[in-house]
Amino acid sequence: MSSKPRFSIVAPVYNTSAFLSECLDSVEQQTYRNFELVLVDDGSTDNSGKMCDEFAAQHAYARVIHQENQGLLLARRVGLQAARGEYIVTLDSDDMLRTDALELLSAEIDANHPDILTFTFSRATSFALFNPSRLSMPAGYYAADQYGLLKMQICKGRHNNLWSKCYRRAIADVKADYTPFRGLTHAEDLLQVLPIIDGGKTFSYVDEPLYYYRPNPGSATGSYKPRQLKDLSVALDALIRYASSWGYSYLQEARKSALLQLSYLLHMLVNSRLENAMQVEQLERMQAYAKKAGLFGSWEHDLRLDKRLEIEALEKGQWGRVVRRVRAFELLKRVRDMRSK
Repeated sequence: MSSKPRFSIVAPVYNTSAFLSECLDSVEQQTYRNFELVLVDDGSTDNSGKMCDEFAAQHAYARVIHQENQGLLLARRVGLQAARGEYIVTLDSDDMLRTDALELLSAEIDANHPDILTFTFSRATSFALFNPSRLSMPAGYYAADQYGLLKMQICKGRHNNLWSKCYRRAIADVKADYTPFRGLTHAEDLLQVLPIIDGGKTFSYVDEPLYYYRPNPGSATGSYKPRQLKDLSVALDALIRYASSWGYSYLQEARKSALLQLSYLLHMLVNSRLENAMQVEQLERMQAYAKKAGLFGSWEHDLRLDKRLEIEALEKGQWGRVVRRVRAFELLKRVRDMRSK
């Protein structure tokens, strides 16, 4: 392997011993071999750190960084800063890469040398696409004059995952200080993806499910936590800021996307076990944030009817109506799903 590998796979690790072997096996089974693996043990309290050390001792391409727990965001940053590869691939330690992932990415790099490669993912270990995660554009290479298409996808809230990207390390904000965001867990992918998108000029879309994403039961609708609104507001502020610098059409889409993400939080909140008084407090904070960020506006009319009615009730401070509409639309969805079976 050359002194500078083509790829650095950055894998933050925290208490994932139940799935870590599968993750590491997916790396070892890669058909393309010019890569390094940077494992960042983020203060694991289970056997994960030891498993990383044992793997690195047996595989020269792997190295381990141990640190006190800093959270996923800062663990990823540590891995990025330590990476030596030309391109960065992010791998969460309970997920997997398809065995030919790096081979396909390398072939596209040889052909077109894009700054960013984005690809699809699967929720099945077979890497089958039961629920396609495709972008609304043809696969292929997009030159600088078409790069706005990727920016627009990000503004629309599509493929904002860091792990569905492969990107040149040179375009990333490697030296940026993310320590003020320590502990941020909700929408941290978007916060990191935005400067990467801003730094690129060309991209390729590989329409293949190269990544297995393991569904997280902790993200279910009943798990709303008050800190999620604070975290989301940090990421959405960054989205609005970047979109504004890219142009008005991007800003409009970013505002609609931000409202949809607030709607998602609304559903989590209404279905949570929080007491009514706490729910009202969170609704008030959502409304205050949306007003401060300039999210309410004529672009609301482009939203789907159910989302538009939820957002209108939030804007007017009609808390009871927000709850009723969320529950009514969820009931309609369940009925529709039952009829479709």
